[in-house]
Amino acid sequence: MADLNIRARDRIYSDMDFAFRENPVTGDVAIKKDVEAVKQSVLNILLTNRGEKPFDPSFGSGIRSYLFENIDAVTETLIREDIVFSLNNFEPRVVIEDLSVTAKPDNNSVDISLTVEIVNPVNVVTTIEFTVERLR
Repeated sequence: MADLNIRARDRIYSDMDFAFRENPVTGDVAIKKDVEAVKQSVLNILLTNRGEKPFDPSFGSGIRSYLFENIDAVTETLIREDIVFSLNNFEPRVVIEDLSVTAKPDNNSVDISLTVEIVNPVNVVTTIEFTVERLR
């Protein structure tokens, strides 16, 4: 009987690049893999307003709505809770390690620094930093 080497394929996270950059080799839309794909997904979830995704009104977070409030310690706490809630419900590939929310009321913006562990098969800790600001 022949010796069969059967092994599970390693699961690799991949997604198309939402910036629609071109892959120089194939000419198609570029692909993001592993850590970069998960980081893009986290940003997509957090920067999508609830009700914005068709047929899934609970998807996303409400952090942009806080930019129209008086930003203080209570608002920073609400933003933190909203981020944790959204990622726990919509992104099972990450575990939040650290979360920092810094309000900049003079600029009508909030700086967010999020340290997450990306789980199997990657098991990498990475930091995602971004700013949420009002568009004029």
